[in-house]
Amino acid sequence: MSQNTRYLTRQLADFVAGLRYDDIPSREVEYAKKCVIDALGNMIYGRYSQMGKQIMGYSKATRIKPVYEEEVTVLGEQELFAKETAIFAHAVMARSGDLDDGSRVAMGHPGAVLVPLALTMAELYKTSGKELITALVAGYDIYVRLGEALSPYMYRERGIEPTGVCGAVAAAAVAGKIMGETAEQLKNAMGIASLFPGSLIEYQNDGTSGKALCCGWAALNGLRAAQLAEYSFTGPNKALEGNNGFLQAFMGSKMNPDGIVKDLGSDFRIDEVYFKRHACMRGMHAAVDALLWLREQYGLSIENVASIDVYTTQFLKRLSNPAPETTIGAQCSLEFVLAAALKHGHLYTEDTMAGSLKDEQVLALARNINIIKDKEVEKYLQANPTHWTAARVSIQRKDRTQYEKWNPTPEGDTQSPFHYGTLCEKFKRLTSTTTFNTASNRLCDAVSTLEDLDKIESLLRI
Repeated sequence: MSQNTRYLTRQLADFVAGLRYDDIPSREVEYAKKCVIDALGNMIYGRYSQMGKQIMGYSKATRIKPVYEEEVTVLGEQELFAKETAIFAHAVMARSGDLDDGSRVAMGHPGAVLVPLALTMAELYKTSGKELITALVAGYDIYVRLGEALSPYMYRERGIEPTGVCGAVAAAAVAGKIMGETAEQLKNAMGIASLFPGSLIEYQNDGTSGKALCCGWAALNGLRAAQLAEYSFTGPNKALEGNNGFLQAFMGSKMNPDGIVKDLGSDFRIDEVYFKRHACMRGMHAAVDALLWLREQYGLSIENVASIDVYTTQFLKRLSNPAPETTIGAQCSLEFVLAAALKHGHLYTEDTMAGSLKDEQVLALARNINIIKDKEVEKYLQANPTHWTAARVSIQRKDRTQYEKWNPTPEGDTQSPFHYGTLCEKFKRLTSTTTFNTASNRLCDAVSTLEDLDKIESLLRI
């Protein structure tokens, strides 16, 4: 092995550059299509949300003249936009509903960064369905491997959002792959992206806009890094493992790069992605699933429940905020989420959350929900560190009868994955009130046979 190929970025770059569609197992191909239909549904839903209106207002106000006629589609718009504008807007849209995919081992949300970037670049470069799938499988692999090396410590203890950090490096890989870059260019692209990542989770404490904006930042970071590499700009050889590199910056003395390239090219990581049913932070989903199971099993309602106790870890206890003031704040409040879920029987969209912000029944019950740091759950988490959503939910009715449910992992995870049909149902629900409603069946069918498309003109047009 040459000196150059010992560097982590070069090993990752060789993998990305060399990956071909025929190398990818059928399971991973199917997961890539799941990721596309899920992210596309989130993008369309997000386009017509309040944040979608805001990002389109910003996009039009700051519109830049495209270079070399590089104009592409933006969801719901007749006029074309520069690719940078489209990528940023689509990534923000994909994250705005808080229903996008994520990784339990890597933390964060790769789909809201990588799929909007890939779809926009695929339209511009006339990419085939097989090429799109290949780029996404490679990008998700980079994201999960880096995220697993950094999380959960980086996220839980230091407040750093993997979506922006790992997403930027993975985005460079996706953009570079679609652009047809060499392994050397991809090594430089990922190296450059690793120098300028960032995203903090302080927004979780007051419900502000960082949740969605970090995806746009990461996608543009990766795109610019790939473009700079194309023009012979270079990234550090030891960008990841160096004494002043990526891992040191985010992990310090805890850094352990050994697993990043383990079984690279044979153990694909896209099939570790989870998909969401509830429009709230993933950390709350196990508790929501437990509550909804108890609701269905015992005929519980917001009228007959007196109080709820949630036994969990400090990771979820920090999300205590029974009276949030914004929709994002509501999606980050465990008490509010459980109260809204009990009333409605679902949390299908952020509209359910927004509509409950001034609901006196929801607010009253939220004040009677106790989040308890439990030694037994903490002990369980130490033995099962990727089960960071684990919770035991205890509900007391007004007649003093009590029901309890333990749930270590939520639905849609690797233990109980969603099938493509389930994600199509979610897609149709998310797009049902948009102008894409009439195209939902066509789009579900198109993505289900994505590998058969010779050229992706655009999946973003009606």
